[in-house]
Amino acid sequence: MARPTVVKRKKKPAAPSSSSETFFATTFQGVEKVLAEELKAIGAQNVKSANRGVSFQGDLATCYKANLWSRTAHRILWQIATFDATDKDALYDGVRQINWLDHTTQHATLAVDTVGTNDNLIHTQFTSRVVKDGIVDWFRDNTGSRPDVDLQNPEFRVSARILGNECTLSWDTSGERLHRRGYRSEIGGPAPLKENLAAAMLIMSGFKGEGMLVDPMCGSGTILVEAALMAQNRAPGLLGRHFAFVKHPTYEMRTWHNLQGDARTEIIEVEGCPIVGYDINEDAIRRTQAAAIGSGTDDMIRIRRQPIKKMSPIDSGMLVTNPPYGERLGDINQLAGVYRQLGDILKSCGAGVSGHVITSSKFLAQKIGLLPQRQDPLWNGALECRLLHYDVF
Repeated sequence: MARPTVVKRKKKPAAPSSSSETFFATTFQGVEKVLAEELKAIGAQNVKSANRGVSFQGDLATCYKANLWSRTAHRILWQIATFDATDKDALYDGVRQINWLDHTTQHATLAVDTVGTNDNLIHTQFTSRVVKDGIVDWFRDNTGSRPDVDLQNPEFRVSARILGNECTLSWDTSGERLHRRGYRSEIGGPAPLKENLAAAMLIMSGFKGEGMLVDPMCGSGTILVEAALMAQNRAPGLLGRHFAFVKHPTYEMRTWHNLQGDARTEIIEVEGCPIVGYDINEDAIRRTQAAAIGSGTDDMIRIRRQPIKKMSPIDSGMLVTNPPYGERLGDINQLAGVYRQLGDILKSCGAGVSGHVITSSKFLAQKIGLLPQRQDPLWNGALECRLLHYDVF
């Protein structure tokens, strides 16, 4: 006999725009505090940092604003239910207790992601399969048909979070990860630095959209474009991408359109904020130019093909860069000279200039030849990194 399952499920709100719901914004490890401040700035309530994410509460407008304005989040998840998940049977029963028509239809494609384990649910892929089976079986029993699975581009993505003997199910309101702003051409290939990590680096470095910003190894231009968007106060969600929440049964089109209109009025015309990038690779320069044009920031960004050893010191502002770490691009010993040149530039900059360098290599960081005033731990994908902050006196 199946054991009884107690499900703490939220009722479908009669007036979604004014109800308080629980959300969870995911992000990189090390960026939680930055993301929490972003969410407070848009009016989120009960903001609490957690591991690789931030929980918060608010209405639908808060959810939409989080997707529209957050520069550092991966996804905005809306909590559906929390229930016992001692083992696969309890997990399956809990999933079956939810009215899934409150959230999607049998015609929408489906995918399930899982984080966390317990003593009986030790493989996340297995947990995802149990959750998927519960959803599919519910639709089959209640509608006579079932949703199809699409692991790459689902219309409805469910997140299962296992913590102890409980499972929290959420649906992904963002769709594609939020670092996919919509300005980068797929032709040039993926950027080595995610857009939301670049934005976090800038925020943690104290960039305010004022003064000169230079990236001497700009790669695909991610730091440059994110800096320009910040200087313009342009919401990253205005750049042409689509969001999953527009397909949800509670979607409020007028609220969303009003928020977009408000965000457009917040854009400012920037003068006197030179953002400059250099790179030795011609393909990198072309990708940077394409990203600048795609984001509408090409009038703010100056790009030049030039090796770091020929870069002139800057008299004011800041230098922010993501140099090669040695894991993917060249031998670590060959990169030692690049880091020494980076240190030489910083040493010769004008008083008051700050430098901010992210790297996963302690060996290469030492080659800069300066003692950082502060180090912030960050994860760039699977790589544990440090964002090193230098002040020139």
